[in-house]
Amino acid sequence: MNSRLAAIVAGIAMAFPSIPSLGHHGSNVVYDLTQSITVAGTVTEFQFVNPHTQILFDVTGEDGSVVGWLAGLPGSIRLTLEEGWSSDTLEPGDEISILGAPARNDAPSVWVEQVFLNGEPLLGDKYTG
Repeated sequence: MNSRLAAIVAGIAMAFPSIPSLGHHGSNVVYDLTQSITVAGTVTEFQFVNPHTQILFDVTGEDGSVVGWLAGLPGSIRLTLEEGWSSDTLEPGDEISILGAPARNDAPSVWVEQVFLNGEPLLGDKYTG
C-alpha cells in the first residue's frame, strides 16, 4: 500500500511543473498596443522558434552608440502557415525597419506589427499577432 501511495504522490508531483505552462500572457501585458513606433537596425540573430519568434537587432543612435533591440512575433508555425516565413527569412546583417508596439517599461523591445526588409513588407496586413 505504501508503494502505491508513493507512486500516486510522485505522479501528482511530476504533473505540477507543467501547470504554469498552461497559462499564456497576452502581448498587452508587456507592450503598449495602443502605440506604434518604428525602429531601424541590423539583424544580429533570428530565432525562428515557438512560442514566439524573436528578431534581435542593433540600432545605432545619432551619437553612434549601439543598442540591442528585441522584436517579438508569434511562433514559427503560425508565421510559416500564415505568412510563408522560414528560418532563413531574416539573416544576420539584414537591414530592417520594424513597426510595432513599444515595451511598457521603456526596454528596447517591440511587439511586431510589420517588418520591412529592403523597404518591402514581410507580413500581410498590419500584424498584431
